[in-house]
Amino acid sequence: MARTSPTEVTGYRNDGVGTAVALVNAVTADAPVPTPEALGALLTSYNFKVDHPLTEDEAEALRLWARRLRPVFAENDEARAVDLLNTVMGEVPMHPHISDHGEGPHLHYGPPGAALVDRVRANTAVGLAFVICEYGAGRLGVCPDAACERVYADISRGPRRRYCSKTCLNRNTVAAYRARRAAPPAGTEPS
Repeated sequence: MARTSPTEVTGYRNDGVGTAVALVNAVTADAPVPTPEALGALLTSYNFKVDHPLTEDEAEALRLWARRLRPVFAENDEARAVDLLNTVMGEVPMHPHISDHGEGPHLHYGPPGAALVDRVRANTAVGLAFVICEYGAGRLGVCPDAACERVYADISRGPRRRYCSKTCLNRNTVAAYRARRAAPPAGTEPS
């Protein structure tokens, strides 16, 4: 059965995998420090219930969490990626349980009544764990574009993704094409 959406990775109503990617990318070195308002909007866009404006303490906790997740994306060795993610998951209060608050039964990973930051931490950690278990750690990565530090998660059925966006893919494809065109033909000496 083909997956049709990121939420099918975990069965949860929000996209923990997409949220993890977005959070990590929001705190990359080339991005401005995301404000509490920006982080609240980011979480809302991934279907988290954000019922109050985020405080600076909550925003800083999310920024720190994103920095904790980044090494999982950057690790090329699957065993080390698993160890990193297990360590990170060990830092998160989890209490999986089925909940129905008007949206139909679904699995919650954080403890009942968990604060927003703990819910985000639990869902992003579990989302990444499902990716590694279902597809392998090679489906998580850092964009190889020299001018980019963004991460990605590939849960597609087709070919494996290597770039964070079509923009980076296209820029690198064009650069490689131009380099090939500028190179002298094989078997000839440069003048």
